[in-house]
Amino acid sequence: MTPRRGRPVLSLRDVGVRYRGGDGAMVDALADVTLDLVAGEMIGIFGPSGCGKTTLLMAAGLLETITSGSVRFAGTAAATIVDDAALRDFRRRHIGFVFQKPNLVPFLTAVENVALAMVIDGVPRAAAERRAMGLLAVLDMAHRAGNHPARLSGGEQQRVAVARALANDPILLLADEPTAALDSRRGRQVMELLLAIARQRLAAIAVVTHDPRSMDLFDRVVEMEDGRVVAGNASSAR
Repeated sequence: MTPRRGRPVLSLRDVGVRYRGGDGAMVDALADVTLDLVAGEMIGIFGPSGCGKTTLLMAAGLLETITSGSVRFAGTAAATIVDDAALRDFRRRHIGFVFQKPNLVPFLTAVENVALAMVIDGVPRAAAERRAMGLLAVLDMAHRAGNHPARLSGGEQQRVAVARALANDPILLLADEPTAALDSRRGRQVMELLLAIARQRLAAIAVVTHDPRSMDLFDRVVEMEDGRVVAGNASSAR
C-alpha cells in the first residue's frame, strides 16, 4: 500500500459513533463526519474538550467501531477487514499511533520498545534495533536508549512513543496530544519531525492538539464541535 502524493490515504464518509450514556440516553460521540487526509499532508485537529477529537482518531485508526458511515484506506474499505487478527496486522503495518500516555512496555528498554513492532513484523532484531536507534537519535534520545521507562521522564517516554509510532513507516500516523508532556523546544522538534515524515515518506498525519505554537506547521486545521467537523474538512496538501 504505497499512496502517491496528494492521493487520499484516509477517507471518512458520514462517520458516526453512537453509544448509550449512563442515563440511558443515546450519545453521538461523532456525527456525520466526512474527512479526507492525503499523502504528504499533516493536519491539526482542534476543538474543546469532549468534542470528539480523540474518538475521531480512534475511528480513523480502526480502534473504535463506527455505527454509521465508512472508513477507507488508500481505496480499501475498512469494513472488508473483518478478522480480528487481520485487523491487528493491518494496523501494525499501516497505522502509527501516539497516545496521550506513552504506554511503553515497562520491562523493555527504550530501544527495545521502538524495535518491538519491527521484530513482530519479521525484521531481524539487529536491523530493528539499528533503525530504532536512528529514530531515537533524531529525537535526542540516543543517550537514553538503554533505559527502561521507569528511569525516563514523562517527556522522554513520550519521545520514545513517537519513535515507536514511526518504526514501521506507517502511511497514516495518528497523534493525540503528542507534545503535551514536552517543553516548547522539544515539542517543536517533535512536530517538525512529524512534518518531515509527512513530506519525505508521503505519510498522512493527523494531530489532535491544544497547542497553538504548532499552527504554522499544519497544512490544514480541522475544527470540531459537538462530534462534528465544523471547519477544515477539505483536503489541501501543499
